[in-house]
Amino acid sequence: MKKLVIIILSVFLLVISGCWDQRELIERAFALGAAIDQHEDQLELTVQFYRPKPEEGGGGDGGDPVSFGIYAQTISEGARNLVNHIGRRANWSHMQVIVIGEETARTRPLSELLGFFYREQEPRSTTHILIGQGKGSDYLNFDPLFEDSSGRQLREIQRFSREVTGHSRETTIHDLSLQLKSELGTAIVPYVTKSANKITTAPIIGVAIVKDDRMVSDLSGKETQSLLILREQFDRANWKLPCKEGNNGGRFDNIEVFLTSSNISPRVNGNQVTVDAAFQFEVTLRELVCETVLETSEDANEFARYIEEQLEINLMNTIEKLQKEKIDASELGNKIYRDNPELWKSVKDNWDELFATAQFNFSISVDIDGSGTVEYRPFP
Repeated sequence: MKKLVIIILSVFLLVISGCWDQRELIERAFALGAAIDQHEDQLELTVQFYRPKPEEGGGGDGGDPVSFGIYAQTISEGARNLVNHIGRRANWSHMQVIVIGEETARTRPLSELLGFFYREQEPRSTTHILIGQGKGSDYLNFDPLFEDSSGRQLREIQRFSREVTGHSRETTIHDLSLQLKSELGTAIVPYVTKSANKITTAPIIGVAIVKDDRMVSDLSGKETQSLLILREQFDRANWKLPCKEGNNGGRFDNIEVFLTSSNISPRVNGNQVTVDAAFQFEVTLRELVCETVLETSEDANEFARYIEEQLEINLMNTIEKLQKEKIDASELGNKIYRDNPELWKSVKDNWDELFATAQFNFSISVDIDGSGTVEYRPFP
């Protein structure tokens, strides 16, 4: 009996060891990135595929990715019809990014454009989403500087833009879904632009704001830094600090700002919203090119107060832009909902107007790190 059980198990293991869908690798085309653009009354779906080297059984003249575009009424139709042109079944499990052209994002609902990628089995919820200046397909056709494909390059630019400069953030299709399904229905998505430099790159500096399922505005990199602070999603960033004596020929001191703690407390009294926001920062000095003198601890304390003032100015400039457009991208409404659902229920229908007139009170504290120098001064 024991021998019979062993034989049955061995046969079972042999049966299940094959590919689950019985498709060979040479029958698949692995997508690395996708772009979506409006083309007259149709959609243009551009897909960047991995192209294997000849010795890998894929044919072709090398291992460089290749892009192919197809027109269709829907993304699902275009994705299915790709096989008629490329001779392989598209596989979406290794896709890095989806780029939507700005005009398309402003005129078509994102949930409609991305529905295929949410419902199809293969695409991962960790696929990154971007909105691109001009056509989305342009961002699959530039030569990456370091990565093996422009799709992967875009993903890495997005990650480091958040981690190092704070000029943007990472947004996956899962994260986008959560933002759009929130009480506010507002989301921010990395905004990629075309570089005019000799070496063509695709800088991600700033975010696109999505409201009611469409792109409605965008923020610069500097404004995005302030927005991420207000959303309590800020880690660190390089910051250009205007000279105290004036612009001084377009020069700035360069500092690195770390957010160490934050507390945002909104209050609603009738038709007035008041927000008390307390932030603590640690600042590292990088370059002091203005006439900044830091020879004593008193000098450093005075400089810290100046940084606090400039941080508050930047925060208020971003808030005023959002209030003018009546877009709560700061997620203040979502915070009220989490803290007091009943209160949110009473103000939700009129929230755009309430946010537009909200009063913000800031308490900002900055501690300066000497960056390893003696008394903040590296040279005599």
